[in-house]
Amino acid sequence: MAVWIAPILAAAFIALLAAAVVEAAILRRTAVTLDRQPRIALPLDEADVAAIRITTTATRPLRMLVRQRWPAIVTPRSQSVHAICRPREVLRVDLALRGIARGMNTVEPAYAALTMFGLAERILPVGGPTTVHVLPNLRAVRRLHKRLNDFALRSLGARASPRIGKGRDFDRLRDYVVDDDFRDIAWHASARHGRLIVREFRLDRSQEILLCVDRGHRMAARVEQITRLDHAVNAAVLISYVCNRMEDKFGLLSFASATENGVAFGRGAAQLRALTAYTSGVDAAYEHSDYLALAAALRKRLRHRTLILILTVLPEREDRFDLLRAVSMLAPQHLPLIVTLIDRNLRAAAQLLPSNRAELSRALVARDLWLGRVELMRELRSRGALVVEATPEDAGIESINAYIDVKRRQLL
Repeated sequence: MAVWIAPILAAAFIALLAAAVVEAAILRRTAVTLDRQPRIALPLDEADVAAIRITTTATRPLRMLVRQRWPAIVTPRSQSVHAICRPREVLRVDLALRGIARGMNTVEPAYAALTMFGLAERILPVGGPTTVHVLPNLRAVRRLHKRLNDFALRSLGARASPRIGKGRDFDRLRDYVVDDDFRDIAWHASARHGRLIVREFRLDRSQEILLCVDRGHRMAARVEQITRLDHAVNAAVLISYVCNRMEDKFGLLSFASATENGVAFGRGAAQLRALTAYTSGVDAAYEHSDYLALAAALRKRLRHRTLILILTVLPEREDRFDLLRAVSMLAPQHLPLIVTLIDRNLRAAAQLLPSNRAELSRALVARDLWLGRVELMRELRSRGALVVEATPEDAGIESINAYIDVKRRQLL
């Protein structure tokens, strides 16, 4: 009996080897096509999917393992998907992704491991060149767009009447009456009509909002997978959309040790596209945030009273004097609104009841830092600035609330 075992095993091995060779030959002749978008756009810090479609020329079902590596600006860094692709079938696979850093990177080709019976396997690269773009969170803008449309429909037919006053918007020409300012006389119109004609203006409905995004070293810290700067950029894109809906002119710049030109004042869809394109390339720099340079640049740049919304992290106690002097430089003519991104861990450490010496030391340091920031906010308000505290995740909503409050109170 034992004499027949060896030939049987040898025959079985030869048969398996032959089957593996045949399977390998079939796999080698099989073409695999992976289709995906040449450009994948992802919103920052939002869950999304990238769809791929796989087709083969096989005449039998293929079991495959598709592995895709992603660049550092998205998470997860790699994904593996098991699937069965049948003949003449277009297999769709959705890969869940989340953008964690703004920017653009090239995506490596995917790799597919093919097998039919599990005796042989073929590994080959599939897919053409693809780039992934992580943009500011425009999905939050779309959600806000729907809510604003619902609100606008409730007031359909309402009309804002112009308010006459010493604004910059021309309203009409009229006859001169006693006590009219001589500077308002339209001399050319008066000469044509043979009597005194004055120009009448109305109070400005379109106001100027300048968004200033701090990209200094304090903004490089990560909060919930993305940096503080990313949260600030998302907030800037969100509030710019609201400013556009409120018919205000808005611009944006970033600053660290130097102040960039950014995007000039404007309004409309083209302005929103320009602002989104600019913010997509703003990166945190491990530099000091020079508030005095920012104030000096704004005094040269701004001619009319402007709401200056600064998204930043308050400096430590020893560095606060530059921010206070900057607010003093801006406050007489403009309205500074400082949206400070608070550190929840620092607040929790400051409020902790210590149970040992190490926790006591941490609590004392955290409490000193926290009280210093509370004192700094009090001094900023006393110098004419509006100060809003917000967690990085809620910076956009808090900025919108503060902006609407300024409009409601007519502080500009």
